[in-house]
This record gives sequence, C-alpha cells and structure tokens, in this order.
Amino acid sequence: MQRRVLPFVVALAAGWLAPHDARADVSSWMAVGGGYTGQFLRQGQNAWSSDWVPAIGYSIGVGSSPLNSAVLGGLIRGETYVGLGTDVGLAVRACSGGFARGDWGVALDLGAAWRSWQNSVYGEWPVQAVVTGGTPWGFQLAIGAQVSTVPGSQPADGFFAAIEIDLLRLTVMRQGSSEPWWYNPSPAGGHMAKE
Repeated sequence: MQRRVLPFVVALAAGWLAPHDARADVSSWMAVGGGYTGQFLRQGQNAWSSDWVPAIGYSIGVGSSPLNSAVLGGLIRGETYVGLGTDVGLAVRACSGGFARGDWGVALDLGAAWRSWQNSVYGEWPVQAVVTGGTPWGFQLAIGAQVSTVPGSQPADGFFAAIEIDLLRLTVMRQGSSEPWWYNPSPAGGHMAKE
C-alpha cells in the first residue's frame, strides 16, 4: 500500500514545486535622500527650544499591484538627524497608481517611529505622517511631521523635508511619461493597458 502512495506524493510535490506564472507583481519602493529637520523641545508650559540640523532619509517597502489606481502597502522609514540621532519607524502607505508606477503621483505614510536618542527628551515613540510627491525618474520630495506620541511615552514635536530618489521607482517600477526617452520593456506589473 505504501509503495502505491509514494508516486502520488512525489507527483503532487513536483506539481506544487514546479514554476508558476506570477499572478501580479507588487509595488516596491527603496528611496534615499537628504534634507533638513527641526526638532522642538518643550521646556515648561509655554517655553520651547529647537534644534535645526541636516537630515538623511531612507525607506523601503512593498504594496499592492502598481496597476491599480490607488495602492496600499507598508514601509520602513529611517531618518538620521545629524548630531541628534536616528528614528526608525513602520508606516502604512497609501499612494496613487502614478506614484507606484514611477510617474507623477503622491503618497501618504502614517505610522510611528522609535527614537532612543538624547535620553528621550525629544520623545520616544512619535506618531509620524509623511507626504511624498513623486515625479518621473524616481525623484521625490518628502515632507514629514512628528507629533504627539504613542500613549505612555514622552511627547515629540518636529518635522523634516527631504529631496529623495527612489531607486525602484526609477528602474523596475518605471513606466509612463519617462518612457519616450528611456523605454522600460518589462516594468513590474506590466504596462498599463492603452485606452
């Protein structure tokens, strides 16, 4: 009986392990850039101090199919504030299909960042929102704000602005208005259907 089952199990495993056609590609992002930040410190009821320093940003994430008109995904974002420290956070990203395909578009990231620097005087777990405007060729402008905090930790107040290049929006995701100058024969998800 066992010898009759073995060929069936082998055939089933071979069918399961055989290469399959992909159903759909995912959107993907990987950006680096630099800019400036302002971090604010509460010193009493109405007193504030601030630090203004250069910022270096980087992010990586994936989302739903780039062929959709709206794309939802997740993102890991890091921001290094020169002389202060580094925030690392998780966010949910909602963006336009154009942004996901490496063309004109906009993205909104909402999440929280972990901040362990400066003895947490600038906050520990700031809630972060980032709006990113994307252009063809992977260039983008990111403007972010840290407000409040995750309940139970020191509040944070600050913002940053950075000019970034998204290496995946420039290469594997790219299609649309940049293709007359540099055609992408096989963008992730395939080309949008011509109307």
